[in-house]
Amino acid sequence: KALQAGAVEYNDSFGECSRRSLTILRKTIQGLSPENPDEPSFKEEIEYLEKFSFEKSREPSPAPAGASAVPREFVNPFAQKAGLLKVDFQRLDHLMNLMGELVISQTRLGRVDDGIREVLGEKGLSLELSAATEQIGKVTKELQAAIMQVRMLPLRHVFMRFPRLVSDLARDRGKEVTLKLEGQETELDKTIIDEIGEPLLHLIRNAVDHGIESPAERKSRGKPSQGTIIIRAEQESSQIIITVEDDGKGMDEGKIREKARRVGLIQEEEQEQWKLLDLILIPGFSTAETVTEISGRGIGMSVIQKSLARISGSLEVESEPGKGTRFKFKLPLTLAIIPALLVEISGEPYAIPLVSVAESVRVKAPEIHLVDNREVFKVRDHLLPLVRLSEYFGLPPAAAGKILRVVIVQSAFRQMGIVVDALLGQQDIVIRALDDYLIKSTGVSGATILGDGRVVLILDIPALIKSRGRQIKGKERAEEKYA
Repeated sequence: KALQAGAVEYNDSFGECSRRSLTILRKTIQGLSPENPDEPSFKEEIEYLEKFSFEKSREPSPAPAGASAVPREFVNPFAQKAGLLKVDFQRLDHLMNLMGELVISQTRLGRVDDGIREVLGEKGLSLELSAATEQIGKVTKELQAAIMQVRMLPLRHVFMRFPRLVSDLARDRGKEVTLKLEGQETELDKTIIDEIGEPLLHLIRNAVDHGIESPAERKSRGKPSQGTIIIRAEQESSQIIITVEDDGKGMDEGKIREKARRVGLIQEEEQEQWKLLDLILIPGFSTAETVTEISGRGIGMSVIQKSLARISGSLEVESEPGKGTRFKFKLPLTLAIIPALLVEISGEPYAIPLVSVAESVRVKAPEIHLVDNREVFKVRDHLLPLVRLSEYFGLPPAAAGKILRVVIVQSAFRQMGIVVDALLGQQDIVIRALDDYLIKSTGVSGATILGDGRVVLILDIPALIKSRGRQIKGKERAEEKYA
């Protein structure tokens, strides 16, 4: 409008401004394509436009011909305060690290307070110290929650990429699919947000390509011609649950076992020992009948497994032939300060991330058996491998008892039992990375410091399960074939 009215003269600067604006528009359109999952960067263009706008605002506007010179009203550029502040994410990481140190110191102060009360009793300075300790603990928790909230992003930033993707894939496959998004405002730590985009992308591709049936096939089965995919996010306690479900043809566990046997991944006598999730996560194995450019190569589920292992997540699957399939991600809220189960092994404390703990059980010694020279035990008709960390880490074994305490842990889709001497309780811990030269064996992901100053190693459950948790010989053969 300014150009049409002749109020603005077209020159090289204005032309460059127009070109930068068109570049932003082009990048935005390209970012909507499923082939470009990464968010486009507009930093250079926006900086130029902001500089251009600032310079233009300083130039006096020429008065129209014939108009009397009217003094312009001065506008204070600082009258309107900015409501947003851009902060480098590394600064937030540093702030979280300092918060971790504060949590450790607060826990240590609590132990000192307990010791003083035991010696002096609850009187005088002891009571004042207890009150101060309680107040510091309360403020520390509030500060921790506030810092974690700053690092949180709504899942909307991930979900917004999928409607266009589903629309394009459905059109290419000649299918009718509607996508429903629920819980988009559920928030997660940015570190985890960056990891879950690709796993969700693979699940959605699979659902559209060989989950949802064609309109004709759906009508023949008495279903609406239009299929439905639902992505739902919700918070349960200290976990975020993301569910991807469709009302397609589902997966037949028996047929999948048979296909795995035909291609030589499992033996006939082993078929009943394999669960559906075990089968579809075998690298190189696909349930699709045909290979397309987006599915059928057997690598998508393997990518999901690796991504979840990096963020201490787990995966569950439910499927009913003819009704549909439901995948469920269980993710921690953050990876910086996490709840953990403290256990004792050979007299030393160890920490197990609580998100990896399924349950704890007591197992009688006669219930432990050897399969392929490995100890296993049965829990609700499922055979699980048993690992004694005292042997794994070369520690002196504890006195053998008739009943063993076993913590059942899980990663992505596998479970394993860990023999412990005692359960010490649950506690929020701050993860501290260890230098490579300090870690002599797999199974340790980091360390933390308890309130009494003791350094406690944090068990790397995915690595332990991978190295010692293979349940049966057939699974080892299948994984080695496609490793």
